Amino acid sequence: MNWFLLAIISIVTISIANLFQRVVMKEPESDPLGSSIFFQFILAFITGLFALLKGFTVPPIFQYPLNFVVSSCFYALGTLSFFKAAKKIGASEITILTSLGTIVTIVGAVVFLGETFTLRQFIATLLILGAVIMAQGKIIFSKNVGSFYAVLGTSFYGLAVVSDTHILKNYDAISYTPIISLLPGVILLIANPKVISRFKKFANLKYLKNIFLYSFFYGLQAITYYLALNYGANASQMAPLFRAEIILTVLLAAVFLRERERLGIKAFSALIVISGLILIR
Repeated sequence: MNWFLLAIISIVTISIANLFQRVVMKEPESDPLGSSIFFQFILAFITGLFALLKGFTVPPIFQYPLNFVVSSCFYALGTLSFFKAAKKIGASEITILTSLGTIVTIVGAVVFLGETFTLRQFIATLLILGAVIMAQGKIIFSKNVGSFYAVLGTSFYGLAVVSDTHILKNYDAISYTPIISLLPGVILLIANPKVISRFKKFANLKYLKNIFLYSFFYGLQAITYYLALNYGANASQMAPLFRAEIILTVLLAAVFLRERERLGIKAFSALIVISGLILIR
């Protein structure tokens, strides 16, 4: 299969996944913690099947114990934060705010990996920050807790990526995906075992269908992303192309979730964010 088609499928499926996360959390009885655990376990199952088909290799946990713990904890906290954000604000707002995660990753790489911060990256950072303030300024400055959780979530994910760097230098990314999907769910469950008693209150058939669809589309985007790389795409090609997810999510949210408030500003801000993210690479 052509890598470009796989990349398009990956972009579309992550955008659809963003919508389903919001659908899941819009229900009054939805639980961010329980949803985070369900999501991580379902994602681990879906990506685990793919890893087994491609040739799963045992993770070097004892070689990089600290990195596995750090990455797992950051992903656990990031997932929980995003589900809390999805209960308060729309999918389009969350998607635009997630662009800040790239900045956190760069800062983390500079501090912990000794990488350099160039003038080009500085200009791109200003573009992204300006676009986010343009689209979300009213919400951010009104101290909306949903925006806070979205920024917190993308920050945790950004730091997790820095920790992942050490592991993925010597470990297969396809095998790593189900492992790093499962461990955060285990951590959240161990830290909050009482959540099991709450499952019956919110885990109805409609909820389970939506959380499965969210996890399915999220897992499908990860699989098609790796397949695109496997079929000849370069990371330098995929990174800017994948940023189309931001504008697509804004448009899909406007159509299917009726998130049309300040739509023109959101769309324009999304384009600036994409420009900044391409430049930052």
